[in-house]
Amino acid sequence: MNERIKAVRRHYHLTMSAFGSRIGIKNSSISLLENGKNNPSERTILAICREFNVNEEWLRTGKGDMFNQDEPSILARLSGEYKLTQREEAVIAAFLELSDTDRAAIMRYVDNLVAKLAPSGISDASAEAVAAARDYLDMVADEKNTEEGSSTSAG
Repeated sequence: MNERIKAVRRHYHLTMSAFGSRIGIKNSSISLLENGKNNPSERTILAICREFNVNEEWLRTGKGDMFNQDEPSILARLSGEYKLTQREEAVIAAFLELSDTDRAAIMRYVDNLVAKLAPSGISDASAEAVAAARDYLDMVADEKNTEEGSSTSAG
């Protein structure tokens, strides 16, 4: 089962830490699972299946398809809930399939784009759009401060 857990994590291009946080366990526990030193708990197996739409029989035995084909994916459920167009869904799917490094590069680009569009000197931008851009920049700054705080306290 350890190789199948690793296969799921790699399919989503997730670090052990990111994978673990999605299912509620620490990255050190993921390492032990993937190396076969620990067996996953029932709770962990069910969390992997739920969070990543993994076929439970495949995860436990290797039989069948990796993913549940009969249940809608998380993206399909979100698409229905938010009435996404096929194009919007494709953009989100493509973003999610990127590596962590590529996602971070795109987010830096978006941050820079918003910063350039939000200065007070832009006359044709509505006050509402400028306020939204500033709110976004504040949110990004808060996230960066949180990340820096957690990395300095962890080190």
